[in-house]
Amino acid sequence: MKKITNNEKEIWKTLPGVAGIEVSTLGRVRTLDRLESSEERTQFTKGRVLKQHKNNRGYLSVRIPIDGKRATKTVHRLVAQTFIKNTDNLPEVNHKDCDRTNNNVDNLEWCTHQENIAYRDKLGHTARNNAPKSPVYAIDLVTLEVSRYQSQSEASRKLGVFQQNISKVIKGKQNHARGYWFVNDDGHAVDVVKSKLHDIGGVGLKIK
Repeated sequence: MKKITNNEKEIWKTLPGVAGIEVSTLGRVRTLDRLESSEERTQFTKGRVLKQHKNNRGYLSVRIPIDGKRATKTVHRLVAQTFIKNTDNLPEVNHKDCDRTNNNVDNLEWCTHQENIAYRDKLGHTARNNAPKSPVYAIDLVTLEVSRYQSQSEASRKLGVFQQNISKVIKGKQNHARGYWFVNDDGHAVDVVKSKLHDIGGVGLKIK
């Protein structure tokens, strides 16, 4: 989900047909304050913004209560159902910028399956190619050789390492991937690489 800035106006509306759930124009979903009663007691539950998760297709989803059961729903469809009229009963929702995590209402539109595919084929490739690249450094933990790549995808391709594992190393979720350690080239990377080499017994800094 895109980071919300102070100058963005967020409007909340009730999700059609589902009481107690609201969706915002910026792609957030929340529950409302509610009283839950049983034979033993009545309990107050405070509403909250629901945590979103990326599914295996790259879309953000949430679990919401519907008819007493939890259901997983994609956020872009919830936003479209809440804020965008679908007079032609179109079946799919298109992300105009081809970013499946950008669920701002202005980035969404109802479309046919064929239109969705055509849009993605036409603009998705261009969007990916024009997306800003994040260069990375890789340290071979055996030879201590340091290499710089223009992106995680380039490092993945040339080193034979899954890109998701490169990302995990950079985020500190794992120590290495196939014998390599990675860090983003963010302006401080050279110092970070030098420190890492020192920690593992390397001397000097050779970058190819």
